[in-house]
Amino acid sequence: MKKSASIAKPSIYQTVTDRILASLKAGVIPWEKPWQTPHFTGGPFPRNFHTGKPYRGINVFLLWSSPYQSPFWLTFKQAQELKGNVRKGEKGTQIVFFKQLRDRKKEDENGEEDDRAPFVLCYYTVFNVEQCDGLTLPEIEQPTTAPEIDTDETCEAIVTGWENRPALHLDSPTECRAYYRPSNDSVHMPVRSRFVDAPHYYSTLFHELIHSTGHESRLHRTFGDRFGDDLYSKEELVAEMGAAFLCAIAEIANEHTDRNTTAYIQNWISKLEEDNRLIVHAAANAQRAVDFILGSTFAEETEEDAANLVTLPPPNNGTAELAEVA
Repeated sequence: MKKSASIAKPSIYQTVTDRILASLKAGVIPWEKPWQTPHFTGGPFPRNFHTGKPYRGINVFLLWSSPYQSPFWLTFKQAQELKGNVRKGEKGTQIVFFKQLRDRKKEDENGEEDDRAPFVLCYYTVFNVEQCDGLTLPEIEQPTTAPEIDTDETCEAIVTGWENRPALHLDSPTECRAYYRPSNDSVHMPVRSRFVDAPHYYSTLFHELIHSTGHESRLHRTFGDRFGDDLYSKEELVAEMGAAFLCAIAEIANEHTDRNTTAYIQNWISKLEEDNRLIVHAAANAQRAVDFILGSTFAEETEEDAANLVTLPPPNNGTAELAEVA
């Protein structure tokens, strides 16, 4: 009796990329989607309903791409532990995390044994609380009569609170474009009055600040030589996603910060179709950049936490090219 041919498992990278591509082809940019949703205590990011911990990296965009308004997610088992249940027939959403294979060793490029255990991308399934019954959900925050915090002040606090920030050149009346210049570690912007509104201004500034985290004195990412090459495109995606994170944190995202144009979407579709690891790595690098700007550290996280946080293994430091990045 012949053995049936084994069917290769689909790559998790490809599965993640296919989901992001599906959103793009539907006209939705996942890293610019989620802000017209009810406001719950705990911030704008999707989070685990059982532990309260926010998801990070690529998982933010995978969950933002869902049709559900609630930011709360949990596993089938967690729903049962909370005396609730996932409704029959509901389809779960896969999210991913990196797991270190502690019992395996690999050889380095010189053929010598490398003691560092490799990482492998894994996934598990979560459900939105809107797919469940029997759970006690938090109430939506209601507007108060107290004066609202000035959005500009919130954004300024993010910018000025970063002690290791680059030089900021924001007041030149003759500057007509926004860019980061690695050669002298400086961010350049048109004057504020040239922007449509404050959210548009700060989202652009955040984009350039994310670029600046790649400087050799910070996270040491490789920028690329020129507009349009692969490394430049990867860095642009990191900056897009990082800016989306910061806009969500500052609560400034609106229709003016979206760039939902056909040309823009088609560009990312083609890039993601060429490289199915691009979206996962870009999201992880964007998360690192945001953590760096905000001074957040996650060195004490356990392997169990990693399922929520999804960070990459330590980066391979390359030489940052001295090209301007817009």
